[in-house]
Amino acid sequence: MSLYGHRIHGMLYKHKIVLFFFLFSLPFKSFSSFTIRPYSEIGLFMGTSYYLGELNHVHFPLGTHPIRPAGGLFYRYNLNGHYAIRAFVNYGEVGGSDSNSENVFEQNRALSFKSFVLEAGSILEFNFYEFALYKDAKRIVTPFIFGGLNYFYFNPQGNLNGTWVDLQPLGTEGQGSSAFPDRKKYFRHQVAIPMGIGVKVKLQRFAITAEWGIRKTFTDYLDDVSTTYVDPKLLSAEAAQMSNKSSLSSESLINKQRGDSKTTDWYVFTGITVSFKLGKEPICRDTN
Repeated sequence: MSLYGHRIHGMLYKHKIVLFFFLFSLPFKSFSSFTIRPYSEIGLFMGTSYYLGELNHVHFPLGTHPIRPAGGLFYRYNLNGHYAIRAFVNYGEVGGSDSNSENVFEQNRALSFKSFVLEAGSILEFNFYEFALYKDAKRIVTPFIFGGLNYFYFNPQGNLNGTWVDLQPLGTEGQGSSAFPDRKKYFRHQVAIPMGIGVKVKLQRFAITAEWGIRKTFTDYLDDVSTTYVDPKLLSAEAAQMSNKSSLSSESLINKQRGDSKTTDWYVFTGITVSFKLGKEPICRDTN
């Protein structure tokens, strides 16, 4: 499958994800005889992170740049048994390498990268079943979905003779060059739309969840790969080395495809959370 074939397949998959979360975010009717007053939780996230883009097309990648450990902190404010607002800060690492690809074009391109991702944001959670951390609540398990908005900071790096160097300042695709006025240096501070699905389990005053959350970004430079090769004479010696890692001469690749600017990159945080209910026992009123 060509690079464009991989990207088209990925776009269709991601559109299905967005449609799924839209359809299932419609509120379900609650049949509980209790009205649950708002209460708060604090918790930890522990899991892994990975990315989807030009240098990786698969979920839970292995190989040269596998999934990496990730962690975070969060505060959850439960509005009622179905809805909660969560504010969070997460840190993880992502990466990708053409050496893991089965595509001949990508194998010959021979690019790779790694980057940390630091994110902070807020999401709205929807529990399919009424769920609360109080002793009289009968239900102890519920699936849930979430969506929201977050800020993130990233810094793609490439390996140059055993040393990892920052790629954004180099302008590996001619960004910042007068020869390409339309190619500005990309911002490493970005916004994303997080969305995901999970399962919550109640253990007295604690909640344990398993969740998978994907982030739609608005940049195609999470991996520093997006458009075409440029004349190496327009680049510094270091940038030229990082731009072309293939066995072909840089002159023969001028204006040839390097990435696919028609789509943007995505990244994922997945794992478990453990949270603790703050304050006194939530007061529940019988509505009958």
